[in-house]
Amino acid sequence: MSEKKRVPPWERAQLSFTLAERRRLRKVEENERPGKARLLDLEENRKRLAEIRKHFCSDCQRYIRSGQLTREEEKIGEEQGFCRCAKNVLKP
Repeated sequence: MSEKKRVPPWERAQLSFTLAERRRLRKVEENERPGKARLLDLEENRKRLAEIRKHFCSDCQRYIRSGQLTREEEKIGEEQGFCRCAKNVLKP
């Protein structure tokens, strides 16, 4: 029942431009300082980590079961076990 949302052409063009700009900035940065970590990658990793922490229990360091988890997070949660702390248990 989930349908793919049609993306308007101007949004696709804007995304394409943004991605091209990032590629260009990375190339310039690599040419200037090839041995150092790229700032854009660090920024993206910080954002990803912040998103992951939203679904992580601070007490037991496991995923909190919710419908917002990605497929990979759901798989990791099933393998390692989900959080069973009293504050995070789903109420029926």
